[in-house]
Amino acid sequence: MNTMRKVLWLSGYVWALPVTVLGLMLAMLFARLESVDEEGILHFVVLPEGPLAWYVRRFNIAAFAIGAVVTYSRDDGPRQIRLVRHERAHVMQTLVLGPLFPPLYGLASLWELSRGRHPYRDNWFEVRARAAEVPGYRTLRLVR
Repeated sequence: MNTMRKVLWLSGYVWALPVTVLGLMLAMLFARLESVDEEGILHFVVLPEGPLAWYVRRFNIAAFAIGAVVTYSRDDGPRQIRLVRHERAHVMQTLVLGPLFPPLYGLASLWELSRGRHPYRDNWFEVRARAAEVPGYRTLRLVR
């Protein structure tokens, strides 16, 4: 990774730090650390008992990203390539938008709902994350 790319990555992590801290607090309370990847993304797995386990089961959530923290509902989550790619896309969205990401995500859902569409499936951020699941998809390139 060249110097400019490192600076941009670090800037993104600093910009997203408030969101990442929230994700880390939630994960540390209700999940166990599975791994840290080469990009510095923290991968957690929900503990089998507790409110977060109930929540992900109740709403059929496979994983979610809050900042640079990805929390999976099942032990095999971090090994599901499509799921990891999807959640990495959300991490990248947060690195670019920082603390603006959560309210913008919510507004995108409300926009789709106001148009009679599905607030999750049709959400702009989710559409982009699903596209990232496909091999060969190029995420936002900050530096060539």
